[in-house]
Amino acid sequence: MFTEIVAAGTKAGVQIYDLRRGTKLAQGLGVSVNGRYGFDLCDSWVAAVDEKKPLCHIYMLNRGDTGEKFTFPFPEEIACVHVLDSGAYLAVGAKSGRIIVWATASGRMLRSWDAHYGAVTSLSSSEGVLVSGGEDAAVHVWVLSQALDHFATRDSAVTPVVSLTDHTLAITALHLARPGVISGRGRIYTASKDHTCKQWRVRIEHDGECYVGRAELLATLLYPGLVNDIAVDKGETRVFAATAAGLFQTNLFTYGRSDLEDSTETGPVALGGTSDAVLSEHCDRYPTADRSIAALCLNFDGSLLVSASEAGDIRVWDTASRQCLRTINDKQLGTGITQLSSRLAPPQLGGPRASIDMGLLRPEIIAEQPVPHKISSISFTPLQRIAQGAGSKTSTAFEASVKQRLFDVTRDMAHFENTLNVSIPYGQTSRADVGVLEGLQPGNGSSERQIVELLQQVERLQKHHVRTRRLNDELYQGAVTEWLGARQKS
Repeated sequence: MFTEIVAAGTKAGVQIYDLRRGTKLAQGLGVSVNGRYGFDLCDSWVAAVDEKKPLCHIYMLNRGDTGEKFTFPFPEEIACVHVLDSGAYLAVGAKSGRIIVWATASGRMLRSWDAHYGAVTSLSSSEGVLVSGGEDAAVHVWVLSQALDHFATRDSAVTPVVSLTDHTLAITALHLARPGVISGRGRIYTASKDHTCKQWRVRIEHDGECYVGRAELLATLLYPGLVNDIAVDKGETRVFAATAAGLFQTNLFTYGRSDLEDSTETGPVALGGTSDAVLSEHCDRYPTADRSIAALCLNFDGSLLVSASEAGDIRVWDTASRQCLRTINDKQLGTGITQLSSRLAPPQLGGPRASIDMGLLRPEIIAEQPVPHKISSISFTPLQRIAQGAGSKTSTAFEASVKQRLFDVTRDMAHFENTLNVSIPYGQTSRADVGVLEGLQPGNGSSERQIVELLQQVERLQKHHVRTRRLNDELYQGAVTEWLGARQKS
């Protein structure tokens, strides 16, 4: 059986527990996590956003660790954070409505753009698709390959491929059930303060120039209280909602007679639709004593449901019987739980180990291999506060745009060709020289080719100049960041 962990975001930091045993494995102190998306984690580190200061705290995911690896400032106040591509990228949503994406290995800010009119409250991703929700009650779907392309969007603002605007109040949670959103196989689930959870089918296509999409509303689930968080199982048959009125489970399919006439076959029938709302009477309520549920999450196979109340209790439920299996009590949870997240445990926390020759070794040999107790380093660099993209208007505050004037040499080349004497005796020159001179005769296109080659060479020189200047700016940014870090430590 695989080891699974559950991480809880509290006012005292990030707490990580064994899902089935309830024992604490690690914790990150010194940060006050606020909101549904205040932290996110991968196999080696945890990124958490402080609600009081525009700071990012990075913790190494080791057993027993309590202190952060390093802390660095954000360019503005951040509301939510999301890890992309197993930790290769980090995306944040700002309170100003902007989305910022970094490459964690280099710390380079890849792109920042205006996404919402209010604060960005939630972020989720799947297979190169980023979904954002905000206080403006809108949900936007972005294709990262298009949003991060500076050259494709140099003269225009970054626009979403499709927007979901049926909610009336701020978005509280997002869920992408499975991969395949960009091909139309997956679905997006959105929750809002308007007491509803909506199920969408989004189709994204490429029209030859850019990505375009369309959305279709499949179902609307109505709950008696404000929806704080949602979770969906892998098969997309059950929706779990943490609301201010309790913990609910909605089965998206019921068994009934087929809609076809003269048919006696029965099978699964989908609930809801574009016009009908699934009311709370059709939902199963969990027998929890806490009326308001702040957050929840499902384990890997959907057999266990983890819920957190505003009072600071974590409960593990069996989804088949809706019975409480265990309760996790910790004094660090008493400050209030704002977020839950579950995943398979990494090797340093007791998770499965993998290697290239794993299939060639016998089980007894695998068991004798040493288990990494702790990770000593992570591929994470302090993030830049100023964008340095190739297509951005300014890379730093000291950069000025470089413009190179290209003179028109068409008239000079025409005069050169008209005055060129090609009637040279064969005996006075070599055959190769004659071939070269014949290639310069008017009308054969050689002058045009030379102009094109010159322009290409000038363009290569310009790109080389931009790369050199960018490298100088990155060195300057690194020196400033190192100085600020040393100053903060002192």
